[in-house]
Formats: sequence, C-alpha cells, structure tokens
Amino acid sequence: MLPSTLNTLSEPSVRIFAIDIGMGTQDVLVFDSSRNLENNPKLVLPSPTRILAAKVASTASDLLITGETMGGGPFAFALGEHLRRGYRVVMTPRAAMSVRDDLEQVKEMGIEVIPEEEVEKLNGFAKLETGDIDFELFRSILTQVGEPFSFDYFAVAVQDHGRAPRGKSDRVFRFEKIAEFVKQRKHMLDLGYESPPEYYTRMCAVRRLIERKTQAKPFIADSKIAAIVGALHGIEERPAISIDVGNGHTLVALVDEDNRVAGFMEHHTSLLNKEKLEQLVVRFAEGELTNEEVYNDSGHGCVIREGVGIDRVKRIMVTGPNRGMLSNSSLKVEFASPAGDVMMTGAVGLVDMVLHRR
Repeated sequence: MLPSTLNTLSEPSVRIFAIDIGMGTQDVLVFDSSRNLENNPKLVLPSPTRILAAKVASTASDLLITGETMGGGPFAFALGEHLRRGYRVVMTPRAAMSVRDDLEQVKEMGIEVIPEEEVEKLNGFAKLETGDIDFELFRSILTQVGEPFSFDYFAVAVQDHGRAPRGKSDRVFRFEKIAEFVKQRKHMLDLGYESPPEYYTRMCAVRRLIERKTQAKPFIADSKIAAIVGALHGIEERPAISIDVGNGHTLVALVDEDNRVAGFMEHHTSLLNKEKLEQLVVRFAEGELTNEEVYNDSGHGCVIREGVGIDRVKRIMVTGPNRGMLSNSSLKVEFASPAGDVMMTGAVGLVDMVLHRR
C-alpha cells in the first residue's frame, strides 16, 4: 500500500532530490521527510534537451560536443539543423549516443565521432557538454534560497528505450523489458534501479553522473513508470488503473490487490483520441487486448497477466501533459495531483519508490 503522505517517517529525516526529466520540462521535488510534503521546494524548468538545443541554434561555428549520454529529441534535431547550415559537428562516443545508440547511424547523419583522447587535438570549435543533470545549476539555486545541496538519495526519471540488439526494433525491445515487470509479478514500487542494466544507456549515464557529482545513493526509473506510480500516490483502493498520457507515449498500468503490476499497455499518444483510448483501456482491463494488436497499430505493446474486468477497477487515475484527452470521459477517471501539483507526479513517484526500498 502506498503511504497517503510522505511526511510520517520517524527520525532521522530522509532527503531526496527527485527529478523527472521529460522532453518539455524537468520537474524537481526537493524532498525532506521532516516537512509536510507541500512545504518541500519544487522547480519546473525547461528540459536539458531544449536548453542544449537552444545553445546549438545560437552557435555560429563548428561544434565539439563531449559529455554523457542524455535525452535527444530537440537537441538531436538542432544538431541536424546545424549540419545543414554547413558546420561540422564532432562528438565523443557517449555524447553521440544522445542522438542514437547505434553510432553508425550517428555517423550516417554527418556527425563525426572521435575517441575521447583525440579531443585535445581539435582547435577552433565551440564546445558543449551533454548530460541530463546540471548539478551546478541546482546547487546554485538551492544554496541561494538556503536549502543545502546534500541528499541521501538522488532519484531520477528518464525515458530510455534501451540499446536493442542489432536488427531488433527499439520499440519491441523497450516493451519487452517493460513486460518483464509483469511476468516477474513485480510490486509497483519495485520498478526502478539502483544500478540499471547496461542496455539502458541513458539510465547508466545518469548513474555515472550521480556517482561522480554527489555523495548520494542513485535511484533511476523510466519516466513513464515514475508517472504511473506517482499518479497512484495516496490511492489505496485496488485494483486500480494508472494512465500517463505523455507527449510521445501513453502508458496504461493495471495494479492488483497486492500492489503487483498485472498489466501494461503502451501506445503513441499521437495515434490516440478519447474514444480510442477509452476502448483500449476497457479491453485492457477485461484482458482482451493483445500485444500484436497494439504493436500492429504502431504502438509498443500490451501484456496482461490476467484481466480483472473494468467494473471491478475501483480507481482510474490519469496524469501527463495530454491528460486532457480524457476530459469528460465515459470512464470514471480522476486527474492525479500528488503534492497538489500534476507536474510533480513523476517526482513523487520516485520518492515513493525510494522510500519503499529503505
């Protein structure tokens, strides 16, 4: 059962820097168990990929990019535009994996990939550094408002398709790994990692940054997972359905009476509307929806251990930037706002998962 509040722990207090990094924003909750949840500092800032994309767009010279693997999206698009403007783009391998996990595909775009040891040989390039977390930015902000930049845990949510074996679709690979949680009968609060598998290249990059830049213990989860966990914060009735209608993906999760994940369905939000999503959710709850059906509709997939029936589902919680798709729904949906703020759904999910592990 999820705790209805996060401020009931006994001493000593626990401090968690929880950050959910999306394509549009990065949402931060500075959690201290000695305070009421609503009194913890919160930040919503542009995402790292958008910040770096703006820097690329404002640069009028060849670019040398070093650093860790991070989210691509707008940053990758900006690099393509930079190449079309006639400039060179040179990247080290880990930085280049922000564009594609397959470095041969990165090179096919016109980006030059060089070993780390050759960086010092290059002159005349503007320099940028990749990484999903700007530690100095957050240290500066928190220090200026009297908040110590000292944490027991650094919890981060990012979306990571994983590095698929050559010849396998990353769409298939991503959902295969999500489906494993259901097959393993995982508790919904056990869906993250202290040490992510190597095939999650972005998650592993985040872990390396945390270990290099802080003394905190790392905890990392997929951003969609963090959102569906956060949407159920304080919701005790089971079985329940949690839905994250994101910018790119929509993830639906079914949680049974024992807080085990009984099913997942993931689709592309752009291919959904209210009526279609409602139909998918009903058939998902009934156990009728198949993996092949979702995949053949250009979604990621569906896995259901057993359907419970839509009439037995006690709560349907909805979050995500496109949650309005289910406004005036024929289903009895509720919009989640843990900590009184829908933007904190992923961050609260991270905190719940970390506290569950202690």
